[in-house]
Amino acid sequence: MLQNIRERFTGKFALVVLALICLPFLFFGVPSDFIATDYVAKVNGNKVSQAFFENSYRNELLRYDAEGVEVPEEARSFVRGNVLNTIINNLLIDIYIDENDVQVSDEFVTKIITENTPDFLVDGKFSKEVYYSWLNERVLEPAQFEESQRLSMRKKQLQRGVIGTSFVTPSEYRRYLNLVGEQREVTIAEIDLSILAEPIELKDEDIETYYSTRLNEFMQPESINFDYIEINKDMMNDMSTINEEEIRQYFEDSKQRFAQEERRQASHILILFGDDETVSEKKAQEALERSKQGESFSELALEYSDDGGTKERGGDLGMLTKSQLPGALGDAVFAMDVNEISNLVRTDFGFHITQLNKKESDGQVPFESVRGELEAELKAQESSVNFTKIERELSDALFDAKDISVLAQDLNFDLNKLEGFNDNGGGVFGANQIVIDALFDAQRNNDLQLSDIIEIDANRSIVFQVTEFKDATVKPIEEVRDQIISEMKFVSAEVLANNIAIKIEELMESDGDIASTLAELDSVSLREVIINRVTEDVDFVIQANVFGMKKPLPGSSKVSTVVMQNSNYAVFKLKNHAYGVPEMIPQEERDAAKERLNQQSGVFDYTAFVSELQLNAEIEKDEELLNSASMFD
Repeated sequence: MLQNIRERFTGKFALVVLALICLPFLFFGVPSDFIATDYVAKVNGNKVSQAFFENSYRNELLRYDAEGVEVPEEARSFVRGNVLNTIINNLLIDIYIDENDVQVSDEFVTKIITENTPDFLVDGKFSKEVYYSWLNERVLEPAQFEESQRLSMRKKQLQRGVIGTSFVTPSEYRRYLNLVGEQREVTIAEIDLSILAEPIELKDEDIETYYSTRLNEFMQPESINFDYIEINKDMMNDMSTINEEEIRQYFEDSKQRFAQEERRQASHILILFGDDETVSEKKAQEALERSKQGESFSELALEYSDDGGTKERGGDLGMLTKSQLPGALGDAVFAMDVNEISNLVRTDFGFHITQLNKKESDGQVPFESVRGELEAELKAQESSVNFTKIERELSDALFDAKDISVLAQDLNFDLNKLEGFNDNGGGVFGANQIVIDALFDAQRNNDLQLSDIIEIDANRSIVFQVTEFKDATVKPIEEVRDQIISEMKFVSAEVLANNIAIKIEELMESDGDIASTLAELDSVSLREVIINRVTEDVDFVIQANVFGMKKPLPGSSKVSTVVMQNSNYAVFKLKNHAYGVPEMIPQEERDAAKERLNQQSGVFDYTAFVSELQLNAEIEKDEELLNSASMFD
């Protein structure tokens, strides 16, 4: 059915452990058949092949690599275990969906692909050509992609169903509001490291010793200076000009693409079944009789219709094709004449009364509605041709060229220069790995010749010539002297701040005269504050530690020292607390808080739901295969 619908469319380590714990809910998707005979796990008799597992593991490593995270060797077994848990969870959910017949209609899949997927839209409209081009690039069949979308939607439908049934009890909600609004009275003594560091004097020999014992911290990495020529498809696209005659001719040549099936614009009044279908039908019959007697259909829709999305518009359903309005309602609309009012139409939702307002016969999409799409396609085609032509000219010229500046002059290209490019990238190329690899391959071979044409992304190619290789060197002490002084002063200031903090803690715990003592210290500021969990003018570290403490007993206090986000030291004394009063929180904020709690509760419920599936499933794991070395390690 989707194939038929589709044919009718027209238009153009620092490894984070918490992330790994959440990994089982980042679903890979499990195919129904596997190539390898060995399997890593069995879930209710369904095998997880070693090939699929290793491919999923490789993709996970690539994801970390793309994020700039290097997974250490000792953590890779942990990653492999989490990848397998993810696959098992997906398989359990797939099995549950199939057993409980969770369905998503063809029409809904089509709507998501054609209306809610930006990759397939051109000027806000679905482009069949872009859609098929996208699939071809990924070597996907339409049916295969659409089925994967259906499975994803079924999973989301299940997840929404579980989360949607979760709720927070009134007592839990009030307790939450009590805690959110809780206030704590705190004395804070902040020790400013910059003030402590300022008067510290350092000896030259100490600075030199610091430098000489940490030379590896002051390395200038190896780098490359080079000249390059760039050809850019996007720039050519901007320069392309397409005249009106070409666009119209392209439209005429593409008529078959823009065939349009009949469309109709109708309005409806929907009476939902409710608790008593007989009562609903009687109400619908009453509305029908009034409409047949000539009363305004839009006013009747506003009075009777239970369709909140259309009643304010007089029941207008918009301009639709038959494929967009399936079932009994579509049959009625496409059997009517303009201005005709139907009899009652019964659907799964209730009783409908429809009025046909307008119809457009089969024909062709108007030129103006697709003009922008056609112009963009022609520009892209012209740009691609020009890009290929220029690339060939450059390739031919490279055969005899020895100097990139002469080459640029002969072909009228801009010559660009980049200095200090290192193994982390640099300049306009950022961290483009293709450029990094090409340049450092040249460095390893001490190659100062013109490079071949290198495609660095889908729209850009370059030719480069290295002008200088620079080895890694230690920066001279004069260049890093200010950095060393700043670091040494900071370390000394930390020692002083720690000593001051110890004395302040002693004073706070003994209820000594803090104010008079601190008056002699320019580096310490003292303040009394009342804070809650959402206070914004108090350092987050202080706030977190204050509310991380158990409340003090009446007449007592608690003292602690923390390092703030700005690196200053702070000593605080927690003295009193008071629970929040929910009624003092604005209603809108309370409602928003309740919704957040319900969502959080729903996520926990869904996690528990998946855990329950695991407990009730027969799961076997081949620990030997799971722990064996991977070709990707």
